[in-house]
Amino acid sequence: MTNPFQYRQALHLKLQKNQERIDNLEQQILAAQKLATLGTTTSLAAHEFNNILMLMVNYSEQALAQQDNVDFMRKALEKNIQHCNRASQIIQSMMGLIRLDQTDAVTIPLLDIINDCLPCMGRDLRKDNIQLILDIPETLTIHVVPGQLQQVLLNLLINARQAMAQRKGRLLIKAATLQNSSSQNNSVQIDITDNGCGIPAENLNKIFEPFYSTKTDAEKLDQRGTGLGLPICKEIIENLQGSLKVSSTPNLGTTFTLIIPNQTPSSP
Repeated sequence: MTNPFQYRQALHLKLQKNQERIDNLEQQILAAQKLATLGTTTSLAAHEFNNILMLMVNYSEQALAQQDNVDFMRKALEKNIQHCNRASQIIQSMMGLIRLDQTDAVTIPLLDIINDCLPCMGRDLRKDNIQLILDIPETLTIHVVPGQLQQVLLNLLINARQAMAQRKGRLLIKAATLQNSSSQNNSVQIDITDNGCGIPAENLNKIFEPFYSTKTDAEKLDQRGTGLGLPICKEIIENLQGSLKVSSTPNLGTTFTLIIPNQTPSSP
């Protein structure tokens, strides 16, 4: 007959190993979704790089054809430098997001995180007839792991851009500090509002369910959804002791609201 103590000990060890496997799988899914998010932007980034290269070639050819025109050659070189900087900015932002080893929270201006996200979208929003409005105080800082918040924001921004396809878009990113009388730490509220197609009421409660997606049959691969983006965004924010909520009206638009405790480190 099995010793009850040994049985409990073996069961506890088995449960511990299963929990370790689950934790490992969750980390792998999180990493895979991050790569999937970047993959969504790859096709647009490729088009953007192609446009940049074509412009650089055109300026270079014209400069070679007008070698006696020093002013034009200088202008061509300046334009090529601008385009190179744009391409470099896209690459650096995407590489910063893909780093999987960043686990330490830092206090950073929220605008810096937003400005790092925008180049990751590859294509300038203005080329999709979308007006971007940032209503974020320059002095507003947040204590987070930047890569985690960037992943959430990038998912929401990509969804917003797709929702505003084929219409004149307006994307508002607004943030403010929420005073919390019950704690020394305040929270930061971030609202991402688009005037896109909106979400039908019958789907609104499903969008945070794993593997639920209305974009699995999209014609373009970069617009297809895995059904994991929003659930993982919600999990990331809830792990920060925050919340992610949505409100939407069909044909008028959608607002995602993030509330994140700003748990700044205490002074020594």
